[in-house]
Amino acid sequence: MFYRIDKYLYKIDKYIIKAFVPSFVICMFAICGIYIVIDAIQKIDDFIEMGARAFTMATHYYGLMVPVFIAQLFPAITLISVSLVLIRFVKNNEILAMQVAGINLYRIMLPIFALSVFLSFLAVINQELIIPKLAEELEKVEQTTFEEKEVDNILVEDEENRMLFRVWSLNIPEESLKSVFIIGKHKNGKKKFTINAEKGKWTNGNSWLLQNVVRHNYDESGHWIAPAIQMDDYLLETTLSPAQLSKVDINSALKSFRELRALRKKEPENHRYSVMFHSRVAYPLTNFILLFLGIPVVVGFERLSKNIFLRVGITILICCAFFILTYICSNLGNMGILQPVLAAWLPVIIFGCFGLILFDGMRI
Repeated sequence: MFYRIDKYLYKIDKYIIKAFVPSFVICMFAICGIYIVIDAIQKIDDFIEMGARAFTMATHYYGLMVPVFIAQLFPAITLISVSLVLIRFVKNNEILAMQVAGINLYRIMLPIFALSVFLSFLAVINQELIIPKLAEELEKVEQTTFEEKEVDNILVEDEENRMLFRVWSLNIPEESLKSVFIIGKHKNGKKKFTINAEKGKWTNGNSWLLQNVVRHNYDESGHWIAPAIQMDDYLLETTLSPAQLSKVDINSALKSFRELRALRKKEPENHRYSVMFHSRVAYPLTNFILLFLGIPVVVGFERLSKNIFLRVGITILICCAFFILTYICSNLGNMGILQPVLAAWLPVIIFGCFGLILFDGMRI
């Protein structure tokens, strides 16, 4: 008797997986394709200037970008593919037939969650092993092929003068900076000073003329020496010219977990690295949170609406709210308003609890 039940459940699991895998592959190619088309439209002027080389360069560039697109869109791809499969099951009354046969809704969803665990493992491999290997080549292609006047989010070290530069924006033709944060270090590695400047201009020598500056000094033990010094202009000598600052600087979003951890230790004052580090830890859970949010609305609350597509729309709105909160918390964390751990985990905690409540309240 138990053997028959297990064999029956195995067939159902196999049926659900066979329905889900093609849907996932189709959604992945469709969503990545839409993403590529939108990005190509934004870069159409650059491709026109390339002439005959445009197709080759576009193929090379977007070939490198596909793993990045998949990493960014993986939770959405999973949720949409699951929703499409469940819509088909609901319209054909297959979910109802399984429930009539004595299988509760939680057990029906088990193969989807099991497959999601496997796909999340592949997504982590993509993020940690594949993307970091492509990162430098991708950055080179972006800077040489789609060259822009401004380079954003630069982190570079002046080893000769023991200074670490964080530049929000560099205008290459004008040789000017916006929003500069500099950490100077003693010979023992302790912090010697920090400089915050609103903007800066290269002096064609070996220095930057910084404006609206606040400098904090520290003793050899790394303790702050009061008071903070405010200056309208400050001449900073360094070996880092605009050309050196504009060299390839791999986007930290393309780095592996190990590289992010090293950057976080190297620059503990930079909240952005701590936020990204903790967000990378929380990333694998995003997939399951969206499933906990989406599945109950699609199949678990028939009385909410008879229109299945309305329920899918509500699911998408809930997911958008999750990503909006994630974006807001990340920015608050980058600015130092929220603790990095809280900035990374607050959306996961809030929507995770909400998703578990929804999932627990399904009609099984």
